[in-house]
Amino acid sequence: MKRLFCTFLALVMVLSCVLVLGSCNSGEDEKKETDPPKPATAPEGYTTYDNGDISFAYPSDWTKNEGSTTMLVNKSGKGNNITVVYEEKNEIYGEASDSELEKLMKDSISVTGMSISNFKRTKTKNDYSDIIKLTYTLSASGASMKQTQMIATVGDRTYVVTVTETTADQTLVDNVFNTFVVLK
Repeated sequence: MKRLFCTFLALVMVLSCVLVLGSCNSGEDEKKETDPPKPATAPEGYTTYDNGDISFAYPSDWTKNEGSTTMLVNKSGKGNNITVVYEEKNEIYGEASDSELEKLMKDSISVTGMSISNFKRTKTKNDYSDIIKLTYTLSASGASMKQTQMIATVGDRTYVVTVTETTADQTLVDNVFNTFVVLK
């Protein structure tokens, strides 16, 4: 009986050691949670825009023009472009219902003589922030263009990255969206 008890005790000690050693690590899991995200790797033919708060990839042969609160990249002659703007923190993009946000967008665009159709909002998330994606078609005087917006709040700023397509380019939209990273 004593021998059975000793064998049982030894087995319990071995299993305890295995469990303890198995739960130990070098701290890499904890490090992953505290490391800020890095800009995504740009696909071939693209370069990375990084302002310290957000990053995304855009075609490397496009021209980049930066202002104090805006950045525009485009390629002469094609008409497609990417615009980055920020405003004071604005939660309306995430808090309003889809129909409320669509009405707000339609009302604000209508003053320009344009209209919005095919409105869709998608909410997604990375490790540090909610990202809202809006897609819609703008129309005026018989012409139309598709716009896709990635919206994220970083600190006290809300960034709106808009891809405007006068010529359909789903690869452009996919590359910008798939490489969009909130860095803080």
